[in-house]
Order: sequence, then structure tokens, then C-alpha cells
Amino acid sequence: MQAPSMAPSTSALEARWHFGAFILWESQRRLERLGGGDTAADGANAAQVVRIGPRSFDLLLYLVRRAGEFIAKDELLNTVWAGVVVEEASVRVHVSMLRKALGEPDGEDGFKEWISNLPQRGYRFNGRVQRETVAGEEAPATRARVATWTYTTPPVLLTALIGRDEDTETVLASLAEHRLVTLVGAGGIGKTSVAIRASECRQQRDGVPVAFVDLAPLISQDHVLSTMARALGAAPDLPDLLSAITQALAGRDMLLLVDNCEHVVDTLAAPITQLLGALPGLRILATSREALRVPGERVLRMSPLAVPPEESLTLAEALQAPAVQLLVCRARAAGAGPFHDVQGPSLARVARQLDGIPLAIELVAARLGVQSVGDLVLRLDDHIRLFSTGSRAALPRHRTLAAALDWSIALLSEAELTMFRRLSVFRGRFDVESALGVAIGTDPEQAFETLISLAGKSLVFFDSQDAIAPYRLLDTTRSYAAALLAQSDERPALLHRHATLMIEVMKTAAADLQGLSVQEWDERHAWRLNDVRSALEHCLVQETDAKSAHALVIASAHLWFHLSLVAEYQHWVMAALRLVDDQLEPDVETATSLYTVLITALLHTGGSVAQLNEACDRALAGALAIGSAALELRARWGRCTHDMFRGEYTAALRHSQALEHMALAWSDPSAQILSHRVCAMAHHFGGRFDLSRQHSESGQSAALKIGRTSANLVGPDSLVAVRALFCRTLWIVGDTSGAIEMATAAVERAQAIGHSVSVCSALYGGCAVALWSEDLPLARRWIQLMTEEARRRGLTGWLRYAEWFSQGLRLAEAAPGPDRETCVREVQREYASYDPPRREMLTTFCLDWMDDGLIARLEAGEGHWCAPEIWRAAGWREEQAGREAAAEGLYQRAKQLALEQGAAGWERRAAASLAALWSRQGRSTTEQPPSRGASGPDRRST
Repeated sequence: MQAPSMAPSTSALEARWHFGAFILWESQRRLERLGGGDTAADGANAAQVVRIGPRSFDLLLYLVRRAGEFIAKDELLNTVWAGVVVEEASVRVHVSMLRKALGEPDGEDGFKEWISNLPQRGYRFNGRVQRETVAGEEAPATRARVATWTYTTPPVLLTALIGRDEDTETVLASLAEHRLVTLVGAGGIGKTSVAIRASECRQQRDGVPVAFVDLAPLISQDHVLSTMARALGAAPDLPDLLSAITQALAGRDMLLLVDNCEHVVDTLAAPITQLLGALPGLRILATSREALRVPGERVLRMSPLAVPPEESLTLAEALQAPAVQLLVCRARAAGAGPFHDVQGPSLARVARQLDGIPLAIELVAARLGVQSVGDLVLRLDDHIRLFSTGSRAALPRHRTLAAALDWSIALLSEAELTMFRRLSVFRGRFDVESALGVAIGTDPEQAFETLISLAGKSLVFFDSQDAIAPYRLLDTTRSYAAALLAQSDERPALLHRHATLMIEVMKTAAADLQGLSVQEWDERHAWRLNDVRSALEHCLVQETDAKSAHALVIASAHLWFHLSLVAEYQHWVMAALRLVDDQLEPDVETATSLYTVLITALLHTGGSVAQLNEACDRALAGALAIGSAALELRARWGRCTHDMFRGEYTAALRHSQALEHMALAWSDPSAQILSHRVCAMAHHFGGRFDLSRQHSESGQSAALKIGRTSANLVGPDSLVAVRALFCRTLWIVGDTSGAIEMATAAVERAQAIGHSVSVCSALYGGCAVALWSEDLPLARRWIQLMTEEARRRGLTGWLRYAEWFSQGLRLAEAAPGPDRETCVREVQREYASYDPPRREMLTTFCLDWMDDGLIARLEAGEGHWCAPEIWRAAGWREEQAGREAAAEGLYQRAKQLALEQGAAGWERRAAASLAALWSRQGRSTTEQPPSRGASGPDRRST
């Protein structure tokens, strides 16, 4: 699960439920206990967050809403677990966890437990409940503390941790003295469970947050840092990932739990060393089959659970050993009946045969639900003896674990064995549909029963708290199953089927983008990442299935963009293109599709002009060659956007006109919206603000009618994109208040959607408008938001615009005199290296930031959107040189051009400069510029 990432709008109303000392925040999905935290400044006790899982929260909310009523178990399953296949025991498990989290009531109302259950009637919430509606700003301070940081928390242990209390205390004591503690032991020894329990205890004792990074699903060491960044709430796609992680954790006291490090230990050691050196408040708890070999590391080697001695024992005596406790506990959970004294020696013998290894015990315990312990002892003893004879070179613990797995596999039916090895294609979690998807040639009903049977035998792990993908193979078990698959003759077909399945689910994910929020979409689809990576690795890098690889690269575009892994996606696209180009007869349609998504990736990552030129040319040529209107639309959008962002406005206008012609002949509303967006931008930069406004109004009207579209879902939201440009046009034509209102609407919508690219798009227009309007507090807030959002999500293509606006803000905030002059000179030193669009924007912030190159561009027909400002800056340069007559002529030229363009915003500035010149000359004039235009822009320039 993840910590909350965003507070709701302060203007929103939300419901909260009070019972006892608890507050349940409905929209925040948050439970708090009053009086359980630190003392606040006003003397009141702060609220303390009570940690419960998402499914437990849903269950509690449903019970609280109907407090006092008995609710049948089936009703809870059909509502809280709607559409999810779960065991009936799920309700009982989650109620037990809720009771533990809530503790005992104070007893004043006469009930002894918060939630009671009555056979044949169901479950009832007993507390006295009060509901109230509050404004978002009334939410407690605890919400504000977590609102700016999203991180992955450790999974919840669903079963009791037996025999590991001493190990847990040892870990806690070691963490108190050492900043890096590594739990080392064989697979299946229980490292992860102990680490999770220790982190829970540390968080409860000290209130230190715990972030969780699971490295088990990785197939390559190349993804270690990006996986860590994503889990820790840092941008996973920045060039310097280590700096991004350091920045996300700076100033925080926290514990980082890094699980399953053994296969990436060589890559992991260096970044862990650097993180510990840069972050004094960071402590790391790692699990691995070998030490990390990092300076300052405290290595704790995990031992198996204690087993009983050899002599005959009663059941009570055998149960003194943790290994037997675990065996009996898991056997009872698997449906075994009560055990008796006579079975004590047999249980002790099984525990000794399995060397006290928890995973081996759990696998074998599942058999006690269907066979007697005496039969189990005989069969297990024979199997381990045979296995050990043939594997003397293996370590004893590894032999035992492998023997337990091998023995468990030997007891499977053919259908179970086939399903088990096929499930190894999944790198992590999977859902029922995915499991059935690899059950080639099997009746779905039978395949489902086989899956349930494997879960019952502990070979497939079932997480009842996970409503989306509750099944997975443990890392050790998956490796074993993968080895079985490699030995079979069906591996190539299974890998192809897995890739095909990923293509299908990615197409579904793309369709869901139109109906789900970004957070909902991430919860439903983001966990597929490592499976998509694995499929691409098998099909593309190993060149086993190029056709599937190409289809998956195209279908998964939305996944990579929404996880901000654009640079990695760009790598896969380019690898796919190399395969296409190497073919004797290249597939033009596939290449064209790949080039269109490559354009978008390069625009976000700040790709070079040469790369973008080639991608745009190849995409457009391919679309025209195959006659694909959809691909041509995307290619022309890419070409227009690229040309405009590099300052080639005349070329952009030509392509926008072609795109407009296409859209007029096409009934697709999304295509028409895209056309209006591109045409509005092309006319804006061409200085034709009346036409730009018309297209913006049409685009906004259409976008409001149909909502989110599928035309460019890897880019910004259509309505946000329209308004981001529209607000700039409104300011230039003189509607300052309308521009601020439009920009604010764009930013608020983007934040409500929760889409980072949309936020940056809105701020591309909003920051400029705020600076031009001299609303420095708003500009400061928006520029900071744009910078943080671009860095957090790895959107380096957008980050460059935030840098432009930061330069304008620094100048606006600089005190007159030396501070201002220093700011001006700093930009002037780098000015020659800037591209034309940046120099144009900077000129609108400061008249000193102008050169002859901008005038040359005007004469060549480019840069007309800010032409009045460029001529005004030229006039200022003449005035500074004492050539006042020339300055006056240029100011007049700027004013006249602004009037011709309908650019009242620029006209006010030109009039202000002209009036200031006449005033210094002592000339009287009846033409007084508007007070707003005379106040700031000219002062900043002089």
C-alpha cells in the first residue's frame, strides 16, 4: 500500500465519523485516534494515525455507516469485496485485524468489543457513531504532514509470526545502534516476515515512517534505482536517480526496508552507501541471502526455528518448540483436526526432518489437512532420504527446502503441476484472469479450481487484503517453478502467451484511462510493470518474438508515461525500432506507430532536435505511405508541437493547417479537439491572437462536452492543454483578470485529475501569466509546484520551462540596484546558449534580455507572438545609448504593432515606455498609459 499523496481541495466538503476516541475520515480513507499523538502547540493532544489496510478500511467504513445493525457475511463479501474472488474467511480475518487495531472500548457504553458477530446473523459495529461534514481545511495537521510525500509501505502480515520474538528484538536493538542492518539467511528462512514485524514495532514505538522496496520482481540490475525511487516517492526517470531519492528523503527520519537484495547486491551496495552518507536520519533494514558488504553494515544471520529433541515427547512438550508450533498452527488453518498426545513424537519428527525452515514447514503443513501425521512422517522421511542421497553437494538447509518443494510437487496432480510451473511467468502479483490466461487448453472452471487448490497447499500465496491481484508465488517458490518450466517443452509457448496477455491487459488499461482517475488507474494497472518488462525482455532483447514485442511496446505506452518511466520506455521503443529496421522487408505500419510514440517520449524527456526531426519525419512519411489517418494525426501533432517548442512557428503553422483540414473531414471529436489545440498554439505564436482565441474557445467547448479523450492520453488532459494556451492569449489581448481565472481553472483541474503532465502543462501557461501580471506570490507558488512536479515525475522536458520562469521570478523579486544588476548579468552570460523560445520568453520579463538575433528572427517571419516586446526592448537599448529619437521610433513601432495584433497587454507596456521617455525629456503629453501597464513591467526593465 502507499501513504496518501495529495490532500483534497480546501474548498471540498468531506464526511468524518466519530466513535469513542476515533475519527474516520471518509474521503481521505484515514483512521485517527485522538490523544494518541504528541502534544500540540495549543496544549491539546494531536491525533495519531491508526494503520489499517485498504480492505480493512472499506470493511470498517461499511460497518460504521450501519452501526447497530447485524450485516450478513455474504453481504459484506458482495459489497466490500465486490467483483473479487476471495475466501469466506476474509471477513473473519479482517474483523480480527480491526479489533486489534481499535483495541478494547472504554466500557462506558456497556459493550466489550467494537465489532461483534453472531452466528447466522453476521457482524455488527457496537459503538455510538456521530457523522459530521467538515470543510477540507479543517482536516488535522496529520494530513498535511503526509500530503507531500507518497511512498510504499510494507505489506501487512496476515498470520501470526511464530517463534521469532527474540529475532525481532535483536533486529530492533541492532537498528538502535547501527544505521544499516542486513538479515541474511537461506530462502524460506523467514527473513521478510521478521523484517516486516521489526519495522512495525519500530514504527509503533518511535513513530518513524517505514518505506518498503521489494527487489524480488526485478529481472535486471538496471532497474534497481528506478524501483527504489518509485517506492520512495522520488522521480523514477531523472538522469540522476540517486539525487532524486536523496532529495525526496532529505530532512526525514525514516526506516527503509529493502527486501530480497541477493540478486542485485552488486548494484545496490554503492547507492546504499551514498544514501546513508547523505541522509543522517535514514536507517536501512535489508533482507538478503548474502551480506551487502557495505561499511558500517550489521549482519544478522537468521537461524531456522528451534526443533524438539530426539526423545519421545508429549504433544505439550513438542509444542514448546517454535517449529512444531508453526507446523500445528498452519495445519489447523489447512483444515487439520485436533492433535493428541500420541501424535507429539510424529509432529516433532516432521519439524526435525524439515530442519525448522518456516517455508518448508508451511508447505508440508498444508498436507495435514488431507492426510494423517503418521502417513506424512513416513512419506516425507522416504522422500528426503532419497533427495539427500542425490544432492550431497548442496547445503543441508538448501537440500531440505528443495526437498520440501520437490516433495510437495510430487504430490500434485498433473493439472496442478502444469498450472504451478506456468504461473512462474508472472514476476509478482497476478489476478484470477491472468492465471486463467496462461492456462492454455484448460477449461476455465477447472483452471480456477486448480489455482485454489495450489493456494490451499501453500504453493500459491493468497493475500486477502489485495482486491486487485491477490495471488503470487513466493520468490523461492517462483524460482523453483521457473526451473520446472525451463525443463518442459512448453516454455516458448508460455512466454509468447504471457506477452500476448500483457498486450491484452495494456489495451484494457488504455481504455480505462478515460473513466478512471490517475490514482484509481495506478491501483488497477501499475503493478503490471515488472511483467511488462519481463515480456519485453524475453521477446525483444532475446529476439524470440519481435511481433509481440512491437505490439506490447505500443500498447503499454500509457503505463510507462503514467509511472513517469519515460526514459526507460524510450529505450524499449528504440530497441523495437532497431528490430524493425533490421528486417529484410520492414513493417512500415509498425515502424510508424513506434515513431509516433517515440515523438511523445522525446518531447517529455527533452530529446535532441536531430532525434525529434528524424522521428517526426519518419512518422509522417510512414503515415502518408500507408494511408492511416489516425497515425497521420498523431504525427502532425508531434511535428507541430516540436516545431513550436523549438521556435519554428511558420513550419508549425503549415502542419497545423494540414491537421485542421484532416479534422474537418473527420467526425472524431477527439481529433477535432486536438486540431483546435494545435491551431490555437500555431496562431498564438504567429501573433494572430484573434484566430488563436477562436480555436481555444472551440477547443474548450468541445473538450467540456466529451471529457477526457483517447487522442493523446499520454500527454496532458485536453481541456487543461487548451486552457494553458488560452490564458496566455487572454493576457496578451488585455484581459488580465480573465487570464488569471483561466490559468487557475487549468491548474485546479490538472491537480484534481492528479496527472503530472497535465499539471506541468497548465503551469506552462499559468506561470507566464502570473509573472506578466506581477502577481508574485502566485507566480512563486506555481513555479515551485511546476519545478517539484517535473522533478518528482522525471519530466525533464517540462523542467526547462520551470527554469525559464524561475529566472523571471528572481528578477522580479530582486531589490533595485546591485541585486537586480547581478541577476541581469547572470542571465546575460548564458544568453547566447539559449534557444529562441527561451530568449523570447525572457525578453517579456526583462528588456535587457534581448539581442539582435531576435530582431533577425522577426525579419525572417518568426517570433511574432512577442514582436512588440522585442521592438520595445530594442527601443530601450537605444534609449540607454542616448539615442532617444531612435528609441521613440521603436517604442512607437511596438505600440502600433501591438494595436494591429489586438495585443492590448503588449500595447500597455509600449505606451508606458513611451510615456516614461517623454517624461524624462520633460515633454508633456495627453496620452497617459493605463496605470497597470506603467507600474511593473517598465520598472523591471529600467
